[in-house]
Amino acid sequence: MTAERFRVVISAVLIAGVGISAALVTLGFIGSLAVGWSGSLVGAGSSAARSTDFSGVFDGLIAVRPIALAQAGLLVLVATPVIRVLASVIGFAMEGDRTYVAITMIVLGILLLSLFGLR
Repeated sequence: MTAERFRVVISAVLIAGVGISAALVTLGFIGSLAVGWSGSLVGAGSSAARSTDFSGVFDGLIAVRPIALAQAGLLVLVATPVIRVLASVIGFAMEGDRTYVAITMIVLGILLLSLFGLR
């Protein structure tokens, strides 16, 4: 993989992540104007989910709840840098650059620890 192609792939990952995130958050806000945060755009019963509780995101997406759409957008936004670093690991591995693979794996580990390991 050439350096230019590598740059294009990484840029595409970042643009897609931010774009998908913005679209989901925007849809969530627009939907909340129609049915409120706890309502459903497909007529499912209302939810008592709090905006800081992400445990019901998948169920909320199935019920098309605006709060779940916005939360999914935030999760995509948080996942975007992790996916970017993972794409970098793959790119460096394809180039055969073991030093950068190791460094980028350390960065990936730090990112994952900061998201899931420390409370």
